[in-house]
Amino acid sequence: MEKLILITFHTLANRMENRHAPPGVNTRSQTAAQSAADLEVLREIEHVYFSSPSEFDAARYALEHAPSPPDCDAIEAMFSKLKRQQQVVSGKALHLISQQRDNCDREFAEIQNIRAQLTNTLETCSKARERLKTASNHLTISTFVILANVRKRQIIKSVLKSLQLLQNLRSVETDVAELLNKKEYYEAIDLILKSKKAAAAHKEYTCIADLATRLQDTLDMTEEKLDSVLASICYNFDEDVFKKLKKAYDLLGKTQAAMEQLHMHYSSAVNESALEAIKPYLNEVSLEKKFQEMCQSVPTTKAPVCLLNLCEKLFLVMRSYYLLVNWHAKNEESVPSSNVFDIEKNVSREYIKQKLKAGLIRIWHDVQAKVSTFLKSSGLEDYPFEKFIQMLGILRKLTQVAEIFCGDKSDLLQDFIKTQSVSYIKNYHRGRMEELKLFLENEGWEQCPVKSTFNLQNLQEFKQFKKYLNPVKSEASIAKAQSDATSSAPSQDDSVYISKYFTEKTSRTPFEIFRNENVTNDDIFGIEPESEGSDESDDEPDELRRDFVDDTYRHEYSTTNDYIPSPSKVKESVIVTNTTLSVLRNCGQYLQISRYLPQISLEVIMLMNQLFDYYFYAVHLFFTSDLEVSSSTLYSAKLNSVLKRISNTINVSTEDGASFECPSIPNHLDMESDENLHGLSERIVGVESVIFLAKQYELLHPYLESIVAQHQRMILEHFRDNTLAVVSDLRMPVYMCSASKAVDARSALIAMSQVRWDVKNVAVEHSPYVDMIIRKIQVFALRLENISSRVTLNLEVINSIWAMVSKFIVHLLVEGFSNATKCSNGGRGLMQLDYRQLFVKFEKISRLKPVPYQDYVDKYVKAYYLPRNELEAFVKEKNEYSNKHLIALVSCACENKRDRQALSAIIESKDGTG
Repeated sequence: MEKLILITFHTLANRMENRHAPPGVNTRSQTAAQSAADLEVLREIEHVYFSSPSEFDAARYALEHAPSPPDCDAIEAMFSKLKRQQQVVSGKALHLISQQRDNCDREFAEIQNIRAQLTNTLETCSKARERLKTASNHLTISTFVILANVRKRQIIKSVLKSLQLLQNLRSVETDVAELLNKKEYYEAIDLILKSKKAAAAHKEYTCIADLATRLQDTLDMTEEKLDSVLASICYNFDEDVFKKLKKAYDLLGKTQAAMEQLHMHYSSAVNESALEAIKPYLNEVSLEKKFQEMCQSVPTTKAPVCLLNLCEKLFLVMRSYYLLVNWHAKNEESVPSSNVFDIEKNVSREYIKQKLKAGLIRIWHDVQAKVSTFLKSSGLEDYPFEKFIQMLGILRKLTQVAEIFCGDKSDLLQDFIKTQSVSYIKNYHRGRMEELKLFLENEGWEQCPVKSTFNLQNLQEFKQFKKYLNPVKSEASIAKAQSDATSSAPSQDDSVYISKYFTEKTSRTPFEIFRNENVTNDDIFGIEPESEGSDESDDEPDELRRDFVDDTYRHEYSTTNDYIPSPSKVKESVIVTNTTLSVLRNCGQYLQISRYLPQISLEVIMLMNQLFDYYFYAVHLFFTSDLEVSSSTLYSAKLNSVLKRISNTINVSTEDGASFECPSIPNHLDMESDENLHGLSERIVGVESVIFLAKQYELLHPYLESIVAQHQRMILEHFRDNTLAVVSDLRMPVYMCSASKAVDARSALIAMSQVRWDVKNVAVEHSPYVDMIIRKIQVFALRLENISSRVTLNLEVINSIWAMVSKFIVHLLVEGFSNATKCSNGGRGLMQLDYRQLFVKFEKISRLKPVPYQDYVDKYVKAYYLPRNELEAFVKEKNEYSNKHLIALVSCACENKRDRQALSAIIESKDGTG
C-alpha cells in the first residue's frame, strides 16, 4: 500500500514538474491580491514543516498524513497544496535574501579581508620562526640577555613617562587655580585641554581614566569661574580682563555661546542693580517682594533721591555695555579671506556685531521699564515742586544718556513723563489757584517798594531764562531756546559732555550733579553752568527785600514829608503787589517744567494764562463792584469779550474735574471813605499791577513762541492780542468808580437846574455850579496828592485818573444841559461859557492838555445851532448820546412842532431798532 502511495506521489510530481510554472514567486511582480493570497498560504503551512531537517522528515510526515484510502485525486490535491506552499516559501525566502544582499556582500568582503590578514599573519609567523631558528644557530646566550635588558629598559622608560604624566595630571587642578587667580584664563584653559588630550592617549591606565573625569570637572569649574568673571564685566567693563576672557572662550570654541550668556548677565545686572538701588530706602526688605511692590514701599520723601540712585546704578550697567560694544567695533573687524576657517570667523564676528547692536536697544528698554515702574509706583503727585523739578532733570539727563547709548528717542519714557507731568502740573496748578484765591481775598493792595527798572528777570525763578529774555542776545538766545524746544535730543555739546562719562575710566555719572544740594536748575538743565557776564548779582534781588527801598523812593516818600513832588512829575514807576510777585514766581516755576519737557509747553503756558486771567478777573470784580455810572462807554468790546470768556471758565468744571471758585470781594477794603477817594490807592495798585503783569507776559512772549510748535503760536498771539493788549482798558471802569464820586452829581444837577437857560442876553460870568464843581475837583486833587505819598503815580496813571474825572464831568454837564426845558440863544451861550470856564480851570488842576472828552459837551451844545437837516443827521449818527439827551436837544432846538415830532419819531424808532 505504501509503495502504491509513493508511486502515485511521484507520478503527480512528475506531472507538476512538466507544467510550465515558475520555480518561485517574484513578490515584486505580485499584485496586492496575490500578496494577500500568499500570506494566506503561509498561514496554512503547518508549523512542523519549519523544524530542523535533522529532527524532522518531511517526506515521511507527508506519507503518514496521505489520504486514506489512497485516491489519485486526493493525492493530486495534496501534492498541489504542498507544491503551492513550497513555491510561496521559496519566493518569500528569495525576497528576504534580495533585501539582505548588501549586508551579505559586506559580510563576505569582511570574511575575505580576515582571510587575507590571516594569510599575512601566517607568513609573518613563518618568517619569525625562520629568523629565530637562524638566530638560535648563530647568536650566543649573552646576546639574548642584552636584547632582553634593552627591552626592559624601554618598558621602564615607558613606565617612567606614564608616571611623569600622572604626576603632571595630578597637579593640573592646583596649576589651573593659580592661573585663574592671576587672571590668566587662556593659559588655564589651554593647560586643561592639553591634559585631557594626554589623558585620552593613555586610557589603558585605570588611574588616568579617573583623572580624566576629574579634569572634566576642573574644566567645568573653570568655565563657571569664567562665567562669574564675565558677569562682573556687566558692572565695570575692564578691557584687559575682557580680552583674556574672549581669548579663553575662543580656545573653548564657545565665543557665540559666551556672548549669549553675557547678554543674559546684562539683563540680570539691570534687575539686580535696580533692586540694590531700591533696598536702602525701604524700612523692611523682603526677598519675596517683587520690584514693583518694593517701589510702592519707598516713602514719598525718599522717592526723589531713590530715583537718583536708581538712575546712577543703571547707568553703570549701560556704560559697561557701551564700552563692550565700542571694544568690539575697534578690535573685531572682519578680514576678507577665501579660507573656510576665516569665513567662519567672519560670520561669527558679524553675528556678534548684530547681537551687540540689538542688545543696546534691549538693555535700554529694560532700564526704561525699571524707571517707568518706579515712577508709576512712587506717587509723583505728592512730590514737592523742587523735588519734581529735580526728578524732571534726572529723567531729562537719562533720555540724553539713552540718545548717546543707542540713539533711542525714549518715546515710551517720554510719553509716560509727559502724561505724569501734565497730571502733576495740573494738580499743582489747582493748588496755586487756590493759593492765588486766598492771596487775592487777603491782599492789602499796597505797593511793594521796588526799583523803577524792576521786571521778572530780577526774580530768582527767572534767573535761568535771562539769556533768552535779554534783548541784546535775543536772536541767538531765542534760536537756542527754539532748538531746545523742538527736540529733546541732546545738542552736540550735550553729546560731548555725556559721552565723556561713557569713555572715562571713572565711577562718575552724569547724575552726580544732582547730589549737590546747592545746584541750580540752570546747572542741571544744560550741560554745565554757562559763564556769561551779568551786571546783576546772582543773589536774591535786593528789591524783593523789605529793608531795601530805592533811593528815589526813599527821598520822595520819606516819613517826614519834607518834599512831596507833584505826582505828574514822576516819569516811571513800577506798581506791584505781593500777589503779583507770587503769580510771576509761579510762572517761573511753570516755565521750568516746560524747559525740561518742551512737548508740554503749550499746556504749561495755558496754565500760566489761567493764572493771569484769574488775577485780572479778580481785580475787575473787586474794584468795579461799586460802579454807579453807565458802563456802556467804559468797556471796550474786547474788554467785555475777555471778561465774559473768563467768567465762563470760573466755577465751571474742566475735563480733568478741576474748577476754580470765584474769589469773594474782601471786606477789609475801604471803598466808602471820601478821604481816600473811595479806595483809589487800592484801585490804582490793583489795576497797575495787572498792567505790569501783562507787560511781563509780553516780555515772555518771544520766548514762549520759541518753545511751542509752529501751529501752536496762533494761540499765544490770540492771547496777546485779545487779552494782554486790552488790560489797560481796565483803568476806565475801575478809576471811574472813584472819579464818579469826585463831584456830587445830585448836588451838581440841582445847581444846574436852578440856572435860567432862557435868558435873552449872553452872560459875561459863568454859572455858580461851575465853581462848586471846581472846588470838588480841587479837593480831589489834594487827596490825590496824599495818595501819591503811598503809591508812586507816574504820568500815565495820573492822566488816566483825570481822564475819568473829565469823562464823568462831561457826561454830568450833558445830563444837566438836557434837563433844561427851555433854552434860548443866550442860554446856549451861557452853556458854552460854563463848560469852557470849567475846562480851563480843570486843565490847570489836572495838567491835561488838552482835556479829553470835552468834545462830548461841545458837540452837544453846538447841536442847538444846527439847521433841520443837519440836526436830523446828528440824532441819527450820534449813538453816544442817550435818547433822553437827544429828545431834550430836539425839543429846545426845533421851534417847529412838526419838525420836533418828526425828529422825536426818528429817535424813538432808533431806540426800537437798537
